[in-house]
Amino acid sequence: MAPVLLLNLDTFHTLLQSCLEGEITQIGQVTFTKGLCLFHTEDAARSDLCVYTEPEAAGEIARFDDVGQYRPLKSAPNLRHGWELRLSSIKELHVAIDFLYPAALGLWLSLLRRQLVGTSLRRTLERQSGMYRIAVRTTDEQAKGLIRDFCEKKCLRKILWGIHCSAVAWQEESNVHKIPLLCSEACNLFVAAARRVVKAAAATP
Repeated sequence: MAPVLLLNLDTFHTLLQSCLEGEITQIGQVTFTKGLCLFHTEDAARSDLCVYTEPEAAGEIARFDDVGQYRPLKSAPNLRHGWELRLSSIKELHVAIDFLYPAALGLWLSLLRRQLVGTSLRRTLERQSGMYRIAVRTTDEQAKGLIRDFCEKKCLRKILWGIHCSAVAWQEESNVHKIPLLCSEACNLFVAAARRVVKAAAATP
């Protein structure tokens, strides 16, 4: 039986507890253990990690990459290495994961409860205002290019929205030990990128 069928969907904490019991112990680039330790998955064999005991430390860990560059997109595949969080409760595990991957657990829980509603790209762009209003002029081809170059290459989340439709078919990852990172609508960074594409196209003779 697939682990997803055994998950307790009552609360975030019961969901995480059943994840641990079902050996669903990864999210994004992070591994967490039954002993409530979290670390970069690629650091599993290291013994020289910098140890933190407060879940809020995850916020600072997620802020910069390995070379000290700011990470505006927390689901980018450049989470820094060299750290370990040693926590004391499921509540703290929830807090840490929310710092590392904001809203990830909420979106997954909504999906599991069949309550997740996506927002089409067109609807997202149409509600922009001010300097971002111009993004509404993004063509379908430009949007496809942005999805390919911005979303698929620079973000670990799986898109659940379409250009014109509010939802696309969800295909569960083959790795059943991993919590999926989901995207229910285009983020503000995507909208900003769309604005730049539209302005660049308008400036081209």
